[in-house]
Amino acid sequence: MKNLFLSFLLILLSNYLFPCECPTLQPVSKELCKNYNVIFYGKVDSVSNCNTRGRSIAFFTISELYKGAVSSSVKINFDCASECLMSIDKGEEWIIYASYEKFDVLTIKLCEHSRKHFRNEKDDFYFIAAKRSFDDEKLFLRTELGIQPFIIQNDLNEQQKIFKPHNDQPSDTNKLLLLLVSLGTMGIILFFTRKKK
Repeated sequence: MKNLFLSFLLILLSNYLFPCECPTLQPVSKELCKNYNVIFYGKVDSVSNCNTRGRSIAFFTISELYKGAVSSSVKINFDCASECLMSIDKGEEWIIYASYEKFDVLTIKLCEHSRKHFRNEKDDFYFIAAKRSFDDEKLFLRTELGIQPFIIQNDLNEQQKIFKPHNDQPSDTNKLLLLLVSLGTMGIILFFTRKKK
């Protein structure tokens, strides 16, 4: 009976005892980089509180952009509440491998290739999957993908103005002209419909 109770308790607590299980990651390669929309090396400026959906946002300043079309400041969404939660803090340096969840929402996940820089390389548990140090991975990305230019925010705003739906109003003169043309057209239609009767 005691063993049955312990087994039952173990099943109930299994989510807490055996947190997020990630598949074995392949080391980063040029081919693997195609799976991500934005890849960069940057520093965390700030991190928002965990919201009710279990999501948080880290605000980064990018030092080196390897892939993607973003400005030098970017926000990255991440899980902060489930068993696969991530811990990101202000001042940390990261290599980020992000994907668009939807338009303009970049997301990273614990079980992917994003990695934090550790001052002491012995603490770098990402080394096991990456098969290279943080600095070696930066060098690899620089060599294989190159450093890309940032989108200038003003250019992005200008593009949004051009392609966004407009609700332009005609000038007062044009409004008066449209009103006169409409009244004239209604008068002509009224004239011909009464004439037929």
